[in-house]
Order: sequence, then structure tokens, then C-alpha cells
Amino acid sequence: MPKISSVVDVTVRRLLLAVVVLASLLVASPAAAAPAPWTGAWATSPQRESGPVFAEQTLRMLVHPTLGGSAVRIRLSNEYGDEDVTFGAVSVARAVASGAPDLVSGTGRPVTFRGRGSVTVRTGTHVFSDPIPLGVAYGQDLAVDLYVTAGGDAAGITGHDAAQGTQFVAAGNQAGGPGASFTGTVNSWFWLNGVDVRAARAVPGSIVALGDSITDGAYTTWNGNDRWTDVLAARLQALPPRRQFGVLNEGIGGNQILTDRTDCCGAGTSVSALKRERQDVRLQTRARYLILAEGINDIGYQADAASLIAGMTTIAGRAHRAGIKVIGATITPYGCESGCFGPEQEATRQQVNAWVRTSAVFDGVADFDAAIRDPQEPGRVLPAYQADPLHPNIAGQRAMAEAIDLGLLR
Repeated sequence: MPKISSVVDVTVRRLLLAVVVLASLLVASPAAAAPAPWTGAWATSPQRESGPVFAEQTLRMLVHPTLGGSAVRIRLSNEYGDEDVTFGAVSVARAVASGAPDLVSGTGRPVTFRGRGSVTVRTGTHVFSDPIPLGVAYGQDLAVDLYVTAGGDAAGITGHDAAQGTQFVAAGNQAGGPGASFTGTVNSWFWLNGVDVRAARAVPGSIVALGDSITDGAYTTWNGNDRWTDVLAARLQALPPRRQFGVLNEGIGGNQILTDRTDCCGAGTSVSALKRERQDVRLQTRARYLILAEGINDIGYQADAASLIAGMTTIAGRAHRAGIKVIGATITPYGCESGCFGPEQEATRQQVNAWVRTSAVFDGVADFDAAIRDPQEPGRVLPAYQADPLHPNIAGQRAMAEAIDLGLLR
């Protein structure tokens, strides 16, 4: 009869061997590895809008992710709605092309929220969907369908004015349905606030561009996705994954650093950068960098340099405390024969820009002013870069993006 101690020794050795084998299998097995973290690939800043009415209709909204990934999730916002809003069905698919309502066959996926196919978003809040098993490549448009069953006829709803592209509307529940059903069109995104992806594990996070109409893409190509933020994303895609970032456009037409506006740009509020930066910057998914491109509208409303510098310093400080590095962008010119910046406003712009270029507040500088100004008349945008005296055209947007030193973004 074997000794009890020998039996125990053999049993212990076998248990230890089993533990070692199991541990090695867990380490070696991709299925056992934790999924890659979510990274922001597309976003827009919510605004209060006063219509149109969407009760018992389906919105099909197209977005242009700046990162690819193996799965996606969406964020819906009711930040400025007067009422709770309910979506009876939500779906996501790859879109055939920008500006068209057709879907790539076989790519439609129903979207759930905590396992449910419908969701109510309370006023003043936002929600994330469950993970959606749909891979998307960089630059591949996504179509997000929202069937609105309640709250779509409130006096104030949440959207983003000036999507710079066509969005589509159908009667009834057409979530995931054929493009031919979407006979109506609108020019804003409504309720859709962000798209995250499970990007390559090496991807370090996202860059947020906080700005005004220049960042938002005024005068860029309709359905063209050629804002300076899009060009920056394309430049980053040429780098190894560890140098790639999602680029999140948080521009709003008429936006100011210091003051809220309700008088601008046809529709929608323009809440000050100081008020919106928490939601639009610090709460963005895996935000690593902020490019702060604001101030031109403040100067247009007679803000002084000291106040602007104080506002920029506050925003940068909040971002830094959240672990986000900040790139300061110089303010672009706004000169013309009449109706543009006068001498005092131009002096304010120059003073603020000198501070941006030399301040220790920022982790780097994007010199947008130098990129698009006329060397012969530095108070004006170079004619070849003008859509109008304030806004750069497509060439100007590209020049701004190319002025950003990618060495700052690591």
C-alpha cells in the first residue's frame, strides 16, 4: 500500500501542472484576451434645435468615422430636448456612399440598449448602445437609423445644425429598411452624438477639435467630408497604429469661448466653449488631445485679449487635470474692405496669437494663422484660401490640417 505522503505529493504535482497548462492556454488564446478599449471615431456637438417634427418617422443619418474597428457602439444625446425621447427601433449598417440612403447588403445590424431594442433618453442625458458586431474600415460611411416614437415633436429637440451633408427621413418604422423608403431629407444630425469603435489595440485614443464654424466645416464640400479635421485624420491613417487617433469634430457655427449665442447660423444654440467643454471634450471616449481652435467670434463681439486668454487658460487647465494634452490653435485672419475686423479687433487677435505661440499653457501650437494668411496682407486670408473673408475654402482647410505637426501627437 503506497504511503499517504507519496499520494499527496503526486496529487499536488498534478494539480500544479494543470494550473500551469491552463494559465498558458489563457495567455495564448486570443479569445481569452480582454477586448480592445472603445475609442472615439466620430462625434458632433449637440445643440438645441426648434424642429422639424419627427414623431413616427425614421431618421437615417450618415457619419464618416475617422478610425476603423472590429465593432461599433453609438451614443445618443437628449442634452437639449424639452421632453424625453423614445426610439422604438435603432439599426446600423454600412452606407453605400455619402449623400445616398442606400445600405451595403448584408451589413444591417439591430442596435440594443442593455439588451432592449428600444430606448428612452431622458432630457439632459445621453446613452450608449450595447456593442454592435459590425466591422468598419477607416473612411467607410455608416448609416444610423432612429425610429422616433415619442418626443420627436417637442418644441426643442437635440441635434447638430450644419451636418454638411444630406440626412434622410422615412415615414413609420423603416430602421434597416431599403433606401427607397427614405424620401425626405434634412441637413442636420439629430440625437446621434457619437460613434466609438474597437480599433487596433495599439491605437492610443482620440483627438478632440473644439471650435467654431471653421472647424464645423462651413463651405466645405457637401457630402465631401473634407473639413480640416478629416484631412488630419487621413494624415494620421498613414502612420503606424500606435500613432493613429480618432479625430472628433466638436465645432459649432458661431461659437464663442466666453458667451452663449442663440442668434446665429439659422438654427441651433451655440453654447460657450467654457460651458460645453466638459461634455464635448473631457467626456469623449478616450480623449487624449484637445486642439483648441476658438476665439474669432469672441473678437467679433468685442472681447478683449485678457478675457480670451483667461478663457483659453481655464479650458486648457481643465483638460490637463483630466489627463488630456492641449494644442493651442492661433486665430485666423478676418480682414476685408469693410465689415470685418477693425484695427482694435486685429490688435486683439495679434495679442492673443502671440500669447498662444509662446505660452507654457499649451503642449504645442497649431499655427492656423500662419498657414492661411496672405503674406502681403497678414490681416487677411490668402485669396486662394478664401471661401469668404472669414471662412477658408477646401484648399484653406487642407492647409490648416497640414500645418499641424504630427510629432506633437504621440
